[in-house]
Amino acid sequence: MTRLWIVRAGKHGERELAAIEQSKLFPGFLEVGDLNELKDRDAILAHLQEVMPDAGHNRLRNFAAQLNQFVNTIQKGDLVVMPRKVTNGAAIGEVTGDYVFDANDPYRHSRTVAWREEAIPRDSFKQDLRHSFGAFMTICEIKRNSALDRVRSVLETGNDPGVLLGKQGVAPGEPAEENAEAEDYATDIEDIANQQIVSLIKSEFAGHALADLVAEILRIEGYTTKVSPPGPDGGVDILAAGGTLGLGEDCICVQVKSGDGAANHDVVLRLIGSVSNTQAQTGLLVSIGGVNTAAQKELDNNFFKLRLWQMPDLLKALFRAYGELSDETRTKLPLKQIWAPISGGDV
Repeated sequence: MTRLWIVRAGKHGERELAAIEQSKLFPGFLEVGDLNELKDRDAILAHLQEVMPDAGHNRLRNFAAQLNQFVNTIQKGDLVVMPRKVTNGAAIGEVTGDYVFDANDPYRHSRTVAWREEAIPRDSFKQDLRHSFGAFMTICEIKRNSALDRVRSVLETGNDPGVLLGKQGVAPGEPAEENAEAEDYATDIEDIANQQIVSLIKSEFAGHALADLVAEILRIEGYTTKVSPPGPDGGVDILAAGGTLGLGEDCICVQVKSGDGAANHDVVLRLIGSVSNTQAQTGLLVSIGGVNTAAQKELDNNFFKLRLWQMPDLLKALFRAYGELSDETRTKLPLKQIWAPISGGDV
């Protein structure tokens, strides 16, 4: 029977690009050794007690259950969701390979996957599934509320039909702890809230309007800005300059990409050209859909000239500036700060 799993790629999405580029699942747990010969949770728990002697017993049992699922329970043909942190999307694929350990691989533990979609917006799914995607666990199953059938429907039609009566998809016959699933764990409230804010930004500041929001944030941070009018911009959406009257040496050329797709290598090259043409010191790429591997490599190669704001960076800048945004902007983005206890579980 096909099952549906969440496998994350880092608390901050640090393994996402590699997972997409290499068609692999990279759950982390880098301090853990080869698990190929460990065929159940208890055997994995014994290994964890050796390599993580300072961790609490309950935490180790939790990790052992997750790793046992990744190594022994997930089967070829199962579907997997990788909620993404650097965009508001989720990658969905089919597991194609068994567990592999490679001590020379920086990510060590992996399974191959054929990605069916690399960044489906989370608001393609109804709220209950979005909350399941926000579970704190790195590896867990999603079964309730017809989750598997609904994810398949989104892949095939782009539509989440909601709970399908009579098809709850609960797998019988497993011990309670092994059978725990996404809905049984604490939800990452911050992640859920951020995803809702991202959806609001995409709705209220679609297209060129996102450049206006970025320019307003930069003005609050002390820059004088010039926003290009809508239409072809030649790789320049915003010019920003610091100092008195905007005549300081801190001059930035900004390119804003508001679409869901990842910015590619050509986008970065155009930004480099725009920095030169405008005599700016720095280029800033703002991309809601993140960047692909080639683009990230070009950004890394131009560390002293280019910077990247993906969605988490844009949100941090928005939160810093929120109290000074115009009334019109805050009406479009009505937010308030709350305090919540921290839960663990992701690695």
